[in-house]
Amino acid sequence: MKEYLERVKVAEEAIKAYRIPIKDPPRDLIEAYFTVKKRLLREVMRHVKYSRRGKAHLHFKAGERRKLRNELLRDWKYSKHYIDSAINSVIGLVKGWIKLYNKGRAKTEPRVNRKVRLY
Repeated sequence: MKEYLERVKVAEEAIKAYRIPIKDPPRDLIEAYFTVKKRLLREVMRHVKYSRRGKAHLHFKAGERRKLRNELLRDWKYSKHYIDSAINSVIGLVKGWIKLYNKGRAKTEPRVNRKVRLY
């Protein structure tokens, strides 16, 4: 146990992170990413169904996700992982909203906020 604690302590001391300013941020990529995210939010919200009791449920299967991904990739000139990231982000956003909505805490539908700092 003592050896394990010593290794963990060494590992904690070795990890450091630095903020490096970007000289020319890829503004066109950022704009395209948020445009795709907003479109995805509209598409995913169409798959939210409400029960008789008023509870929200997301019915978004893997086949629908694949179809939407392929549709978005047709006009996409950047790397594919940005589309995958946007899909995962929006699905997580909607699932979180559904939990709040079902508890009665969500006042409005979810939105995509642009919180990107460009140095």
